[in-house]
Amino acid sequence: MMEAADRRTPGATPSEPTILVCDDEPSLRELVRAILGPSYRFVEAADGRAALALAHDVEPDLVVLDLMLPMMSGIAVLEELRNDDRVAGVPVIVMTAWSHAEASAWTAGADRFVSKPFHPDELTAAVEELLA
Repeated sequence: MMEAADRRTPGATPSEPTILVCDDEPSLRELVRAILGPSYRFVEAADGRAALALAHDVEPDLVVLDLMLPMMSGIAVLEELRNDDRVAGVPVIVMTAWSHAEASAWTAGADRFVSKPFHPDELTAAVEELLA
């Protein structure tokens, strides 16, 4: 399933940071948008290949990336991002229910690791810190 969407949150302006949210669960992508609020522009991908394509097309300011994805794992996506000069410096928050995958996420180049289920303040703090 390949799904990509550009969702401008009401109140966001073109100068607001763009966040790529990659998760195969639409409800989780919606939750991330709701938690982070109207100060950001969101682009979304439901699988790893779509996430890479969007990252190259949009060059987001930050990526929120699940590890369990169809088409291409989140770890593979993260490794590809880190090996591409255009997006290598984009901060990536890995968000997953796979707590045992934390070491792999750090090794692949994650900037933050958030375990699912997560507290909204944890995600907000990580985003604000990385975009500061």
